[in-house]
Amino acid sequence: MGNNLITSGKPSQRRERRFFERLSCSYAQHHNKLDLQMNPLLALARSLATTPTMPPPLTPEKLDADKESQRAPIELLPNEMWLEIMSYLSYNDLQQLRMVSWRCRELVSRRRFMEKGKVIVTQHNLEAIHKHVKNGNSYLSFERIELRNLHQCRQLENFLKLVGAEVRHLQIRHAPVFRNLDGKMPNLKVLTIATTSSMDDQQMRAMDGLNMKQFSHLVGLECDGVSLDSSLKLLMLLQLRRTENKVHLRSLQFEYRRNNEQALLDVLRDHADTLQSVDIFFSCSPGIETREWCQAFEAMENLRTLKLSGNCHLMLLDAVIRAVPEAAPLRQLDLTGMLSLTNELLLYIAGKWQHTLKVLDLMFCVQLNSSCIDALRQLSGQLQVLTMAYCRELTGVGLVQGLAQQMNYALQELHLEEVCFIDENSMCELLERLPNLQRLSLDNCRQAVTDLTMSAICRYQTRLRNLNIDYCVKITDQGLMGFGATPYPISRLKGLRELNLRGCRNLTDRSLKHALKLPELRALSLGYCSRFQPAGFEAITHNCPSLEALCVSSCMAVDDDTVRNIVVNLKRLRILNLSNCSKLTLQSIHHILRHGHNLVELIACSIDGLDSEQAEKILERQRPQMKQVLL
Repeated sequence: MGNNLITSGKPSQRRERRFFERLSCSYAQHHNKLDLQMNPLLALARSLATTPTMPPPLTPEKLDADKESQRAPIELLPNEMWLEIMSYLSYNDLQQLRMVSWRCRELVSRRRFMEKGKVIVTQHNLEAIHKHVKNGNSYLSFERIELRNLHQCRQLENFLKLVGAEVRHLQIRHAPVFRNLDGKMPNLKVLTIATTSSMDDQQMRAMDGLNMKQFSHLVGLECDGVSLDSSLKLLMLLQLRRTENKVHLRSLQFEYRRNNEQALLDVLRDHADTLQSVDIFFSCSPGIETREWCQAFEAMENLRTLKLSGNCHLMLLDAVIRAVPEAAPLRQLDLTGMLSLTNELLLYIAGKWQHTLKVLDLMFCVQLNSSCIDALRQLSGQLQVLTMAYCRELTGVGLVQGLAQQMNYALQELHLEEVCFIDENSMCELLERLPNLQRLSLDNCRQAVTDLTMSAICRYQTRLRNLNIDYCVKITDQGLMGFGATPYPISRLKGLRELNLRGCRNLTDRSLKHALKLPELRALSLGYCSRFQPAGFEAITHNCPSLEALCVSSCMAVDDDTVRNIVVNLKRLRILNLSNCSKLTLQSIHHILRHGHNLVELIACSIDGLDSEQAEKILERQRPQMKQVLL
């Protein structure tokens, strides 16, 4: 299934135009009827205006004062404060804000917000968007484009001829269309290739390589095309050599293979003086020779982000870390999957970038244990984001000593998924001393997350925006409604945007009815919570009216009526997961088509009572604009 949305969530302007046209016709035909249905306050204002007693004339000063007093307080704020407030809004919310007033429209149209938008071109909307651009007077910005699920064709080539000069950021996803790009994008700066096959399935022929020499303004290349032929990727690297191309790369993401090692090293060395972000995934283990790697990284004095993941041995990892200049302003270090990382090397990292490092990802670094406390303690005053998921040798006492010996106001995100040896008391102590957390992930920390822990979260973590507590089976209704002598319910977390309760099987409808009163919640996962009933799901649609993503997979009580209540009451719903809800039938699809007007993603796998082929045909025919449908 494709996506027929021209932009990522931009509301249709034809809807408003049709509304005003209908309103004008209705007013012309039924003028008296509209007057009778007028707002009572407006009718009272009109009746007062027709009374014989006239108010005294207003002076210009009095008139200005009255106008100022009638304005809402937020309208009196200067633009700088409006822009700061608006920076917290999503792209969809910004597009809704455009319709409030001319001032809002002007602010949203500023470049800092327009860059959040992206035009998504698929086989379902290519013809319509090409026609729209060809007719002229397009209000769209084509600075950022994604080509998704496309094949080489004449229409795509003609479309790119019209808009290619505007494109600065291009993402290619499941679209082997390199030939159509040639000569169309002279001003391209960032190219991202994601999950692209080496074969054009429609033409059943090998895909032509991409000529990188044509992009004279390129500053970033992200090649995550795991299915892309290695020879094509090698050719792209060779064309980025300084002898071939005079671009100055600032960002490079690439996959290491033995056949491209020398070319990758040459590119790193050629662009070392300008590179600010380097992301290398080692799909296989490199050789033991580290001299050329050191030479490449020794010159990276502007490096801000370094990501090394995959199958890399300790000798090379240690050499690269030590080769990066100490003067480099390294802010983000991602070592996901580096099984060889030791406590000693982490301590060296902490000492080298103690004053600059803000983001540290150590997921799957399984050799780390409580001996890394000293390294965490050195970074605890500056670190803003820390991921130690699957570091199963860590203990709760060690984390408290490393991160929160005293109040830590710097840390904003903490990810501790699958860290088994954290105890309840240490977790509560940690939560009390990290008051500024905005994201907290404690998936499957079964011993640490209890009703008492939830009480600490609700008491101290009032700034949370995202909370993940998957499969924390010790949590009960009381933990969400308020635990202990002084109850702190989850409804205290007013700013919570995402909540994941997947697999918390001891929760019942009491939580949905009386605890989850979160009007600002955007995403909620209730998968594998088998004790929820239709009445509880209906309560959620009223308690959380702003939901945009809802997962109820494997909730066996979900039936067709439940789906109808969900799509009728949740007006903003865009993503719905109904997988393994065995009571559903084709009637649910009809409910979604009739009431789920904003739905763009539907996942409904493993449902025996649902005819998947027929459902897919119906959706393809009546709702081709949906981004993703999995049945």
